[in-house]
Amino acid sequence: MLNERSDVYSFGILIMEIITGRNPVDYNRPPGEVNLVEWLKTMVSNRNAEGVLDPKIPEKPSSKALKRALLVALRCVDPDALKRPKMGHVIHMLEVDDFPFRDDRRAGRDPGRPKDKLVEKQVVESGDSSGYESGRQANRASCRKQERQEKP
Repeated sequence: MLNERSDVYSFGILIMEIITGRNPVDYNRPPGEVNLVEWLKTMVSNRNAEGVLDPKIPEKPSSKALKRALLVALRCVDPDALKRPKMGHVIHMLEVDDFPFRDDRRAGRDPGRPKDKLVEKQVVESGDSSGYESGRQANRASCRKQERQEKP
């Protein structure tokens, strides 16, 4: 059945295809690499995110940006459709600069610093059916509100 959750799954596959340059299923690959999702899960769990990058990509992303995109893509293809994020949340996760990585939580952080959290904002006038606004939408809305308040 096609719905928002299946669209999110498809978007996750698209992200994986862009990053790796591979097809979702390729029978010309060795047995452990035929299924793109399973291969990517294995590579990421083995901490080999850079090993999945398409060598033909002209400009290599930072390690942090690559990990972020891979983790978001893997959340999008969760076998349990109810655990997949909504599209607006996917956009937010790809836009935020402080996306919490597992390594950040394990590394010696300042104990006084609050933990990074993804903030979800309800939108009333957005055309996005997910109910969340992206960071850019939030920034524009905040600027407009501030401009209105500053006018006499």
